[in-house]
Amino acid sequence: MSLLTLVKRAQNNDESAMVEIIERFEPKIRKSLRFTDISVREDIHQEIVFRMIKAVKSYRLAKVD
Repeated sequence: MSLLTLVKRAQNNDESAMVEIIERFEPKIRKSLRFTDISVREDIHQEIVFRMIKAVKSYRLAKVD
């Protein structure tokens, strides 16, 4: 399923779509967190996921006519 489709579903409160979006980006998140202090890594991970959810919910999809 395309990311755009997942975003649309997540914006319509489809929790499984939001989980799939987060799972798709999880490898990139973990890779970037390797360079952070281990004592704050989990907090930063949670903050990134929170901001992803917020961004998906507030993203404005362009209407194509």
